[in-house]
Amino acid sequence: MTNPDMIALSARWRPMQPADLAAVSDLSNRIHVDFPERREVLEEKFRLYPAGCFSLTDDADAILGYCFSHPWRFGPPPALDTFLQALPQQPDTYFIHDMTLDLPAQGRNLAAALVPVLVQTARQVPVTHMMLVAVSGSSPFWGKMGFRRTEDEALQASARAKYDEGAVHMERQLA
Repeated sequence: MTNPDMIALSARWRPMQPADLAAVSDLSNRIHVDFPERREVLEEKFRLYPAGCFSLTDDADAILGYCFSHPWRFGPPPALDTFLQALPQQPDTYFIHDMTLDLPAQGRNLAAALVPVLVQTARQVPVTHMMLVAVSGSSPFWGKMGFRRTEDEALQASARAKYDEGAVHMERQLA
């Protein structure tokens, strides 16, 4: 078993590899019991935009967390557990689909370490806007990362319909 005190010292984000997808899917199923996604859906996200997929690993290369993100269009997020088929030809937004950390890795500032990488990835698309749906009480974290609640109530309603009543559609402008 991993010593939780050592996770912050040894954990690092790296580009996701195809070999990570089984462990990423297992972690997703353990953490997101209320928001399940099939492994094939996660694999498609990786195939469509590997530059936006990251794995959090320890010294033994065990998966402690992951992130899926990709170019998109501002508005309602893609439906959960559905295939995207393709990314937009002219994206105007960078969408953080999911950033998940295993329980022992949470609360150690590891998610915050990836946000500047995601911002840089978005700028390289290039877009000047990012969005996400904060779930499981994560909106205060995202607020500290420069995201704000989207004012459009239709987008808020869409996020709640796709996730749950606590979901918050959030956005961030890139300077």
